[in-house]
Amino acid sequence: PHGDLPIDPDVYRRLAADLSRAGVAVVVDLAGERMEAALSGGVRVLKVSDEELRADGRLEGDSPAAVMQAMRELRASGAETVIVSRAEQPLLLLDADGFLEASAPRLEVADHRGAGDSLTAGITAGIARGESPRTAITMAAAAAALNVTRHGLGTGDLEAILDADDTAAA
Repeated sequence: PHGDLPIDPDVYRRLAADLSRAGVAVVVDLAGERMEAALSGGVRVLKVSDEELRADGRLEGDSPAAVMQAMRELRASGAETVIVSRAEQPLLLLDADGFLEASAPRLEVADHRGAGDSLTAGITAGIARGESPRTAITMAAAAAALNVTRHGLGTGDLEAILDADDTAAA
């Protein structure tokens, strides 16, 4: 969600905790109080941007080392896997196996809006198919890359995303 909503952040904590206890993989793309609340409930995957981490006071500077430290702290706060998007820079993933850097194909940008949401959707779709976040990140990066080549949010079709995913995996 963007802006101030009348939903108390504790709703995110309770929802994450209840779903996790029920065996549901919780994937969130949140920042600020909502992120903190969801983390305290426990999440399988947290996706957040470096800009959001900076705005929340969890990140100072742009160095990969600073981003990695913030990711370690987020993981210790309740996320099994942390994914940080970094605009044009490769995204970073941290899970129990350590860090992974993933780059999306460099494409002509028509509209950057929605790339992060497409990334989160790709991760969520992969997890729903039984993939690990490390495997799902390939399709997610393809979905995000395809999104920026078009005008309009979420305009990438599944066939094009899967084709880009197959190309990236090869």
